[in-house]
Amino acid sequence: MVLLCSFGAQGALKVASLHPLLSDMARQIGGNQVEVVNLFPPNGELHAFEPTAADIAAAAGAELVLACGKGVEPYLEDLRDSLPSSTRIIELGAAVPAAYLPGSSIADPHWWNSPVAMKRASRALRAALEAAAPAQKADFAKGQRAYSAQMDSLVREAKLAFAGIPQEQRILVCSHAAMSHFCRDFGFSALAVHGIAQESEGDTASLARTLAELRRQSVPCLFYGVNEPPKVLQTIASQVGAKSLPLVLDGINPATPTYAELFRFNIRNIVNGLSR
Repeated sequence: MVLLCSFGAQGALKVASLHPLLSDMARQIGGNQVEVVNLFPPNGELHAFEPTAADIAAAAGAELVLACGKGVEPYLEDLRDSLPSSTRIIELGAAVPAAYLPGSSIADPHWWNSPVAMKRASRALRAALEAAAPAQKADFAKGQRAYSAQMDSLVREAKLAFAGIPQEQRILVCSHAAMSHFCRDFGFSALAVHGIAQESEGDTASLARTLAELRRQSVPCLFYGVNEPPKVLQTIASQVGAKSLPLVLDGINPATPTYAELFRFNIRNIVNGLSR
């Protein structure tokens, strides 16, 4: 009988991840003390992904499985049943205060769009790593401090970049509701054409109200998810006299594999879209 061990051949702690940004965070904090297995497929859809038998096999021997939480992974209970009892699923989003869709009690689960939230989650990850491998506590603390400093730097970059956008122009209209955490932290108003997931389709009356509001506020740009077909939002943008640009809304874009690259991509396009 072969026993599955939580540590790899070089003694690295094995960590599986259900989102590429969590994989990036684990690698940056854990360094060579962790072996990170990313279970999320390239170009996968966040709200449609569910681990396969092959993914579960790839997670074998992992001490930790990192999840976004906040309802992003509705399959977590089934996944727990499929994994050994020694494997802990860590919902990093549990460390992040809720941000709600405008005018509703619906929480936006896309917390990673805020570096402030990522910093909070990194502290939760550090604690989980230290509990799993206490001998590497100093390494994890050093990695988390560096990651935290990087998040602080990104916040400063964003605030500087947005300084030229007047408050009345800080209306962030996205194809689906994914930027509430970002908007709260950077002083924007969030407006979504559809719901939480990019696959959501609002009813005709809601869309008509949204179009009327966009015309009333003369919104200069609408933003679609970088992995979404842009045509629908481009058509809506043309109806209200606006342009359209992509954002990485679900944290998934092979062209920007690290959080810093992803966030800077979003900063550039928001500034280009909303500056007049």
